[in-house]
Amino acid sequence: MLRYIIKPFLAAFLLAALPQYIVAKDQLPSNRIWPSTCCIGIDLAKTCVGWYQKTGSAYEMNGSIDFSRILLDLDYGIGTIQRDHRQDKGSFTFSEGYYFRIGLSYNFMPPTIDHNQFFIGFRYAKSFFDFQLKSNKLQCEHLSDKPCSEKCTPPNGLPVSLQKRQGGQIAHWWEWVVGGKVYLMPMLSIGCTARYKFSKKLEKPLATFPFDIPGFGLAEFDHAFGYSLYLLIRIPLEKPNKICDQSFAQKSTT
Repeated sequence: MLRYIIKPFLAAFLLAALPQYIVAKDQLPSNRIWPSTCCIGIDLAKTCVGWYQKTGSAYEMNGSIDFSRILLDLDYGIGTIQRDHRQDKGSFTFSEGYYFRIGLSYNFMPPTIDHNQFFIGFRYAKSFFDFQLKSNKLQCEHLSDKPCSEKCTPPNGLPVSLQKRQGGQIAHWWEWVVGGKVYLMPMLSIGCTARYKFSKKLEKPLATFPFDIPGFGLAEFDHAFGYSLYLLIRIPLEKPNKICDQSFAQKSTT
């Protein structure tokens, strides 16, 4: 069902990006050291997917600084993931916490006044969260139509009919990312990022394994895929007249 959510986002992103490739834009010199722009945005996909799947609220902010073709990115997210299957499967899982990602990307597009980008990068991510698992089901070795006996035990052998485990946990992993940003209107851009998460590790070994990790996904896998759709505000870090002078100088040489 996620494809019905992702496809409109990707279509809007491509429609916004297409004119930038058809019409030539004024280019800025690519050898500047001082950052020209800072972008701050919010991930719309996290909120929409959590609301659509009814798994809890999630919010993620993105910040990036443009050093010409080198981009410094920082993501920060908070949220809850809840899966209540007590009526049909007898289980309830809950995770709540925050996470961050930090890393560098390389922009393959020439720097322009609109700050359009196509980048590939690398991220380090870490998640701090509490989790809770509950189950009222017994582990039985007989057929489902047979009554339970004294040999039927709760999950993990706990001597209670309701299992509950809650505790703080820390997870970290690495990510490869690919994405882009395109001009939407003055001081506003739209960005899309796809990410491959790998080398996940839990810092605190516990008897009970968490079901979800905020920022990563299902804890049973060591790798995962993810995506983000950002609405970004561009904040100039250079004087506007300096950028305009560079643009006119570039025009005069062509």
